[in-house]
Amino acid sequence: MFFFDNSIYGKNSFSKQIKIVNEFVLNSPNEDDSISIVLLSKGETSYNSSFYPIPTYDYGEFYTSLAAISNQPPAKDNISYFVLTSDVASKNNLSDVNLYTKNPILVYFIDSYINRIEDTRNILNMISEFSNTTVKVVSIIFDTMKFSTATFLTKDFSSVHLSTDHKETSQWLYKQYQISQ
Repeated sequence: MFFFDNSIYGKNSFSKQIKIVNEFVLNSPNEDDSISIVLLSKGETSYNSSFYPIPTYDYGEFYTSLAAISNQPPAKDNISYFVLTSDVASKNNLSDVNLYTKNPILVYFIDSYINRIEDTRNILNMISEFSNTTVKVVSIIFDTMKFSTATFLTKDFSSVHLSTDHKETSQWLYKQYQISQ
């Protein structure tokens, strides 16, 4: 699951976020990987595609969702991932391998101050505790100023990546995915 930061400041890296996800979908290093993704975004409104997973080979649905996110107006202030994360916890059975990738990864783009981060972390703890599968949380940042926020959210500095190149970041994401399997 990818959580896009479309805040007042996150919009500055929004095209980079989209490039990373696009690269991730189009250039799987292992063609045997059966990966599905869910695209979520917090801007002026929330986008969640009903939390329905998109197989990475379904380019039509992927680009339809990506276009909807691209057209979402940015928030006029900081954002919170709390509601989207709570919805993931309450409306999804992440251990259902018929719908979701085994041992899913939640990817948070962070390029702004994140409101209610403690509450979001608590929900992530609940997801990890009550899921019947391993759920890995990673964050992608675009400047070092967001490192402590991202580390707090993931609980592990090695799960935070400073993105300077979308291809390299996509490879890092695949490595995280392969580690979690």
